[in-house]
Amino acid sequence: MHMVATSHQVMGFTWGMGAITIYNSVGYIPDQLFSTILFFAAVIIGSLIPDIDTPKSKLGGPFERWGFMFVICLVGVEILTPGFSRSAQFLLMILSPLLFVYSGHRKFTHSIAFLALMGAYSFLLHTYIAIPLFYLVGFLTGIVSHLFGDFLTKRGIPLFYPISRKHVKFFYTFRTGSPIEVSITAALVVLNIVILSKNVLG
Repeated sequence: MHMVATSHQVMGFTWGMGAITIYNSVGYIPDQLFSTILFFAAVIIGSLIPDIDTPKSKLGGPFERWGFMFVICLVGVEILTPGFSRSAQFLLMILSPLLFVYSGHRKFTHSIAFLALMGAYSFLLHTYIAIPLFYLVGFLTGIVSHLFGDFLTKRGIPLFYPISRKHVKFFYTFRTGSPIEVSITAALVVLNIVILSKNVLG
């Protein structure tokens, strides 16, 4: 089993705090509180994305019901409508790779290949839609935090899929929902509160 959604969100938030700290260390500080909020929203979304192939996950369920049909409808419009807009074509290009999640539960979306694909698409989003890199870095940070979290579990992750289906894991692991995972999540919550308190009060 892999980490539960709450643990992934907390783990992602912690990684987001680390990313913000690195940004600050190189002199980049978000000029508005709203920008920071959007950054962490992107982190949280990214921390849930790898489980989109899981029907019972927070993102997987809605995507399984509506995402696939939406992509199919876009393909149909592309074929039947000569004047299909460029923006819609770009949207289709962005969403189509998500069909790879149907390659199998916890395979492609928990690999370096998936992370690379999301990195490439983040670059396209920045290039063609002008989404700030700041938010896209947050999104990718969330994905990395998810993979790291599942890397710590007993099952591990197929990091090198599709080249290898072997699951790799840390030398010390824990079971999903175990007291160890709960303790780690609680410790990260406390750590985040302490860091936030210092940043706000300091």
